Amino acid sequence: MAEEFTSIYVLNLRGDARAARNNSEGEVVFENNATRQPVAIMFLIKNPDTKHEGCNIQYREIGDSLKREEKLRALNEAVSIYGFSDWQTITPDKQNDWINQRSKAFAEFYPLGSDEARAGRVDDTIFRVYSRGVNTGRSVYSYNFSRETCKQNGLRMTQNYLAALSELEKNLRENPELTLNKKALEAKVAEIASRHSSGLKWDSDLKNNLRRLRKPQFNEDYIQKVVHRPFIKTNCYADYTFIQRKYQMDKIFPESDSENRVICVPGVGNKTPFSVLMTDTVPDLGFISACQCFPRWHYEIVDSEYERRDNISDTALRAFHERYQDPSITKDAIFNYVYGILHASSYRKQFANDLSKELPRIPFVPNFHAFHTFAEAGEKLAKLHLNYETGEEYEDIKVHTGTPNLFSQEFLETPENYQLRTKAMRFEGQQKLHINDKIYIDGIPEAAHSYIVNDRTPLEWFIDRYKIVEDKGIT
Repeated sequence: MAEEFTSIYVLNLRGDARAARNNSEGEVVFENNATRQPVAIMFLIKNPDTKHEGCNIQYREIGDSLKREEKLRALNEAVSIYGFSDWQTITPDKQNDWINQRSKAFAEFYPLGSDEARAGRVDDTIFRVYSRGVNTGRSVYSYNFSRETCKQNGLRMTQNYLAALSELEKNLRENPELTLNKKALEAKVAEIASRHSSGLKWDSDLKNNLRRLRKPQFNEDYIQKVVHRPFIKTNCYADYTFIQRKYQMDKIFPESDSENRVICVPGVGNKTPFSVLMTDTVPDLGFISACQCFPRWHYEIVDSEYERRDNISDTALRAFHERYQDPSITKDAIFNYVYGILHASSYRKQFANDLSKELPRIPFVPNFHAFHTFAEAGEKLAKLHLNYETGEEYEDIKVHTGTPNLFSQEFLETPENYQLRTKAMRFEGQQKLHINDKIYIDGIPEAAHSYIVNDRTPLEWFIDRYKIVEDKGIT
């Protein structure tokens, strides 16, 4: 497009309401902007008398953290593009990035994975198989902290679906020509689905399963642990009839007891600052924003049994051996090294633009001492993140109740005193967290508020998810 014009001026009014915490986007410009999207004004100029070659691209941002009125006032005072004097000249790079351009050095690093490697066409990445987290498309029905409630929801989904399937089969028997008319069949499926939507959310994938006459059977064994958000494990009724997208996850956690560890990073185009977290449990797509999961192992079916295969490529192993002249480097060490590098603040800061636009690439550090330092750091972080539920308690944390006798028999005999409520937990300052109006904890260290993963601290994820929510749509 730029080649058609002699000059382009882009005035970025910002206002991305979905950007990360503490962002400087400011307020949206249009009051009726329901999508809360940022706005930019673009001037496209064709001037046959211009003296320069090609297209001259000028860029300017309206300013940090401005309110709507302040942005409109700045536009009104400027009158025209010439009212702003500090335009920045832009030269797009080879990836056609105009702003937040990627680093040339990043392109030389070792790729974590690629579609070609995943398909087996090349072997030049660290990981052979990777996948997005599972996407149920119906979280309120599929997930529940209570296994019994999860079981009941799974049974309700199956019953509703089978009732719809029975009605569709009856229609097909009475009207066989429906199978020859795709449009009519889709309309009939949609009509039937609407009558069986109690306790079941229908989307295009589930309607396609119905149209194909896929017949699920309720099985309590489908209930498995899924890590829904960082540090939040819950039960999921994981019948793949009702899972909207499983991607490659059945190669990573094919069974509920399959052993694995996965490094999860944000998907391409993520708006929040880069973060990474390891889990040994099936991750949801929202575990890390649109998360991509790089497993230590993957599984293949051999003679009707799942066989575990190493997911670190032999090519990567040879590359690390040759780079550091150290044949003792193992694939476990490479896995830990990757985790250590992805946590390095200098790496995240220097390559923030790259990490927001493509999957991570891993640099080689200067020598084998540095390699082992990062590998050891990654191993320690992995143990901390995988075993957070059984980790050592912070000794300064104190639990307080409204009764002088902490957890007395009288206090414990009233479950409402210590149970979660529909009202979310809340902070009082940074050191105190009220669980409900009867109990709170005190002594939370300042450091607990400095570790951010997927744009929230672990405590903020805890507060967001640990509360009673009644969904009025489930009957």
